[in-house]
Amino acid sequence: MASMATRPGRIGVVATSYPRWPGDGAGGFVEGHVRYLRGCGAEVEVVAAGHSLPAPSGLFFDGGAPEAIESALTAAQPMTLVRALGFSADMVATVVRRVRRWDAIAAHWLVPSAVAAALAPRRVPMLAIAHGGDVHLLARMRLLAPVMALLVARDARLVFVSDELRRRAMDALPRWLGERVMARSIVQPMGVDDVRTAAIVETRAAAAAATEPAAAATIVVLARLVPVKGVETAIAAMRHLPASARLVIAGDGPERSALAALAAPLGDRVQFLGWIDGDARDALLASADVVVVPSAPVGPNARSEGMPMAALEALAAGVPLVASASGGLRELGRHGALLVSPRDERALARSVECALRNGLAHARPAQDDRPTQHDRHQAQHPGQPIRTQLGWNRVGSVLDRHWRREPGYAPAPFDAQPNETHWSSRPADSVDSVSHSGDLSIRPDW
Repeated sequence: MASMATRPGRIGVVATSYPRWPGDGAGGFVEGHVRYLRGCGAEVEVVAAGHSLPAPSGLFFDGGAPEAIESALTAAQPMTLVRALGFSADMVATVVRRVRRWDAIAAHWLVPSAVAAALAPRRVPMLAIAHGGDVHLLARMRLLAPVMALLVARDARLVFVSDELRRRAMDALPRWLGERVMARSIVQPMGVDDVRTAAIVETRAAAAAATEPAAAATIVVLARLVPVKGVETAIAAMRHLPASARLVIAGDGPERSALAALAAPLGDRVQFLGWIDGDARDALLASADVVVVPSAPVGPNARSEGMPMAALEALAAGVPLVASASGGLRELGRHGALLVSPRDERALARSVECALRNGLAHARPAQDDRPTQHDRHQAQHPGQPIRTQLGWNRVGSVLDRHWRREPGYAPAPFDAQPNETHWSSRPADSVDSVSHSGDLSIRPDW
């Protein structure tokens, strides 16, 4: 931070998704990165769909670009691909025009953002962040190796939001290229808003001190309604939970009608809120008894999620988290989440009941005196709540160190250690889809 205060620098942040209005949840973590950089003194210019670039209809905000393009590839819908290529060309042209006034570029998503940055004629320090759908889509189209070769040739510093995502990328690359990618990459999930998270924690603590636990449990899903989110499993799990429990689903997408039909027999036990703004999202987290992230692999290449922000936000806010052992979510077992097999509605219901019995981030099976992952984290890092480790103040500094920035955002000579990982990312040893009686923790590195 001190170096930025000496000479702030001008940073271009290139992304496919960014909030289009105050409170819009699209690309909220990109906005968090921008806020961190500006807080360090940088002048930041954003190039993103719906922000400085027109967003093609049906490509980004209705359900997500990976889903739209995957569907187009499967169903031979050429117009979707034409719109995607047109948007990519617009992004490249915009970056080419603006890069002359930037000292560095941070690109969220490998395609089209990082490719657009890498093709810019003016070579400035570059950070490229892979989030999940981009890696899987490029691998399916057999374009991951060419894109990675371009980024390596461009001397970009690479970030993967989960160890599983980096492993999937390495599996799709030739060995020589994989070694170069590993040498210049780290694993680091995106951050949560430190101030908002602290406010949620304070609200939850005040409510817990002032009232008795509610008789009706509130189970929350925060997700786009697309297949990879696995929301149908959360709805199905409600059949195995007490009749007093209610499921609140915040988010929208192309699967909403099908999910509403699936939930119809449950009546008012399942509520669809649609899209909600940031304040409503915070209020929902503050009132939730448990957050469920039931993601599941989809498609011919078993595409999974990189690291869903809803899971990180729940952990940071101290809300009990039940998640599928899928993609990057597997790495959250050591940080307090209860993990279940994807698409296992009964196991999901049992873990939700376990979380409800034991409450605020201390979930453990009944009659089990072993320390939880949360307990181990607190024992090894007294005075360092999990939200501090997940907040942008820390995450931003990790990215800065990887970027090796000097005053004015000029990086020092590249000397990153191979296989460097700043996130405690090894997955749980096992996932018990029957009772969650196994110890899912491995030595924390936080």
